[in-house]
Amino acid sequence: MSTAPEALRPVVSFLLFGGAFYVVLRWVTAPLLVHLGTGVEYALNVAAAGLLFPEYCWTRAQRRVSGHAAAFAYTYGDAVCALAGAGHRCAGTLLTALHAAAVRLGHRGSLWCGALGAAALVVPRLL
Repeated sequence: MSTAPEALRPVVSFLLFGGAFYVVLRWVTAPLLVHLGTGVEYALNVAAAGLLFPEYCWTRAQRRVSGHAAAFAYTYGDAVCALAGAGHRCAGTLLTALHAAAVRLGHRGSLWCGALGAAALVVPRLL
């Protein structure tokens, strides 16, 4: 058995990558973006809790010693919560826009995007 000629390997790679990109763009992207929103929300909440935990420990120790919290504790907590809220709003807006675009993407658009993605992967290997 002989292997495929060297000239056919990029064409086969292009067709395989283009087909894979088409399937992912057409049928996987929209449902994935719906579930990605929940994951991003959980990740932002964990990050906010991680940023608030040292302040919580410091405030708890401060209250044991002096009976009241440090002056910056509430300001820091408000800033972290505002940052987390802004992250939620930004991620929600971005994921909603991406989901709307993925739902509107038809067969022709998926084929073109798949061809461009495959070309971006295959052509640099030829050079």
